[in-house]
Amino acid sequence: TSRLAELNARPAPDGAPLVVGRVSDPPKPGRSETCPTLQLFRPDTGCATERVGLVMPTSLCAAQIARLAAERLNAKQLGAAHGISRFVALTHTEGCGFSGDSMYQLLHRTYRGYITHPNVAAALLLEHGCEKVPNDVMRRQLELAGVPLSRFGWASVQLDGGIEKAIGNIEAWFAEKLATLPPAATVPTDLGALALGLMTAAPVSAATAGALASITRAVVAAGGTVLLPESDPLLANDSFRSAVLGTTPPRATIRYGQPPARPGLHVVASETDHWVENLTGLGGCGAHLALTVVVGHAQQGHPLLPVIQVAELNQRGVVPADDIDLFLTGDADADEAALMRMLVAVAQHEFTPAANAQGFVDFQLTRGLLGVTT
Repeated sequence: TSRLAELNARPAPDGAPLVVGRVSDPPKPGRSETCPTLQLFRPDTGCATERVGLVMPTSLCAAQIARLAAERLNAKQLGAAHGISRFVALTHTEGCGFSGDSMYQLLHRTYRGYITHPNVAAALLLEHGCEKVPNDVMRRQLELAGVPLSRFGWASVQLDGGIEKAIGNIEAWFAEKLATLPPAATVPTDLGALALGLMTAAPVSAATAGALASITRAVVAAGGTVLLPESDPLLANDSFRSAVLGTTPPRATIRYGQPPARPGLHVVASETDHWVENLTGLGGCGAHLALTVVVGHAQQGHPLLPVIQVAELNQRGVVPADDIDLFLTGDADADEAALMRMLVAVAQHEFTPAANAQGFVDFQLTRGLLGVTT
């Protein structure tokens, strides 16, 4: 309890994005300042880089049943005719053995963030039936947030009569829901349509920080969103911070798993330095994809989001080339151009990051500083 009063006294994130400075220097020779064009989906919920069916388990006890349901739906290619590329189940270990109001609120918030994610064309919540966040709690939370309940499916392992009946009900709901979806067509747009997660596994060089700062400014200037975990080393990098924020000190603007109400540069109050937990939080905040810099070895990707992993030049011979997507050169302008090309290719499904292609993905919710496992 030595720091409890201090932790509870922290100001809540206000949702306002950080002010990003604009570049006043003239373009460098041979460098294009044109915002790239992307072909993305545009459903009612905003721009999407993919159309996915999501089975969202509300607890550990429902997680493996959700996985079985998603595997069955993928095997049957349900929804392929309606533009659904795949089904995903976000298996995790929370929802039953935990305590603490902060964790309770985190689960509500993050579940809601995922089922309303712009890439999720249809989502169903699966309860086991005895967890601390059952479907009725989620219904109430969605009502309080003004989210229509009719958007979602609901299934219960216990109330539906067991695993097989629950999976059958999941399949039946998706078949009915997907038949009502509008045609899947892409439209031309630009970087302003993207929500980009940004993460680094360790401190980076000034050149890498400069390339990432330029990409951040480009996305924000176009009207898009960039999301960084509060614990990310990049926020302590003078080169990045001065290029993006000037003299403004960084601060948390949104909570873990909370989709921002306004686009721009947002720092997520992650309360963790765990790679997978931070990535999970960014997904709940609505990131379409993530751009990351790794050191020593590749990191886990995300089951829903494409996670681009790059490494600096000094990591050649340390990080296996097949495990990541790009080695940087140390030239900030060249690296910025290469990273931008990769971002566009991944957003348009012209390139699949290595971690996602290899199935090296993970999903884990943080318990933060005040959550407790019981």
